[in-house]
Amino acid sequence: MASETEAASGSKEQRRLLLALVAAIFMINLDARAVTPLLPTIAADLRTTVSAAGMIVTAYVLPYGLFQLVYGPLSDRFGKVSVVAWAMIFFSLGTALCALPPSLAGIVALRFLTGTAAAAVFPLTLAYVGDTVPYARRQATIALLATSTAVASSFSTAAGGLIAAVVSWRFVFPVFGLISGAVTVWLLLLRRSEVRLAPPHPRPRPRDTFGAALRAPQMLPLLLLVCAEGLLYNGAFTYLGGFLNERFALGALAIGFILAGAGVAQLGAARALPRLVRRLGERRLVLLGGALMGAAYIVTVTIPNWPLFLIPIVCAGAGFVLCHSTLQTRATEIYPASRGTAVALFAFALFLGNGLGATVIGLAIDQTGYVPTLLAAGALLWVFALAAARLLFARPAAEAAPTRAAN
Repeated sequence: MASETEAASGSKEQRRLLLALVAAIFMINLDARAVTPLLPTIAADLRTTVSAAGMIVTAYVLPYGLFQLVYGPLSDRFGKVSVVAWAMIFFSLGTALCALPPSLAGIVALRFLTGTAAAAVFPLTLAYVGDTVPYARRQATIALLATSTAVASSFSTAAGGLIAAVVSWRFVFPVFGLISGAVTVWLLLLRRSEVRLAPPHPRPRPRDTFGAALRAPQMLPLLLLVCAEGLLYNGAFTYLGGFLNERFALGALAIGFILAGAGVAQLGAARALPRLVRRLGERRLVLLGGALMGAAYIVTVTIPNWPLFLIPIVCAGAGFVLCHSTLQTRATEIYPASRGTAVALFAFALFLGNGLGATVIGLAIDQTGYVPTLLAAGALLWVFALAAARLLFARPAAEAAPTRAAN
């Protein structure tokens, strides 16, 4: 069975299907990240604060995380690609409609529905890669998914800022909805090529599957750590546009292009990831990635003029790919009996952290300001990286041997 799956993963049909799934991931990330540079503009247009407008982000990422728990069991029953295709239909419609509400509450409601649909795409694609690509080749394939995310990240903030500056921030959503619709049609045409593994007999109840996954070795530490990563890294990143607007009086276009530096760095790191894994190993990648993310947020508060802001932004983007892709790879193997459920739990924890981060960090900024909040986020990211390396990745024997000899 494993050899048949490996052969299928290299077929022309599977390569086309993977490209369609990568395009869907691109659109999900394009839509999600384009909001960040728009928050000051949206807040001004709707006559509210940036932290209140941040509810648009929270309303998207919280259901994105919560509905992982629904899509995981559904995908194990009905097929991962089929569930992604149907979710993309509703995502495309919801994204396009986000331009219509005249109030913040209406936009928040539609972003909630859009996040609910978007929740299926990345984790089920990741689980499908886990089903069809052998572990030895899996991180290189996951690097392709990370590349798609990185390209979307680098393009989305700049594109969102440009459209907002030239036309209106409301025009961003129907443009992205139309492109997502085209990707959805492509995916629907290819979904019959999906490779589906034989389900276990008897088929376990979802409650039992979740229970077994949560009891898997290292699952709970992994979930807690990725939740912390989402809270600290993505939560703080949400408000970098507001920080740039407050400190340097920049508009949506300039903010978008500066934040695009993180996406460009993610793209470069994703392309180098297979070589870095072989050279450094998973443990050092997590430590390096966490060190870069933490340093980036600490350095941002010392930047005297806005062009130099690109330096910590690039470090943050590269660090996130190095650290997070390593955790993602571990998630695909931590409970192979039901990867859809295991990866759903992983994504749920990440986006629960994202949603909590957008709220908690927004409140912290209101109470203490940007500088203390960013300094605290950076320091806690270092603690996160050390904890992840200790709890999830054993020290290589070559490192541990001198310690034993000294004792």
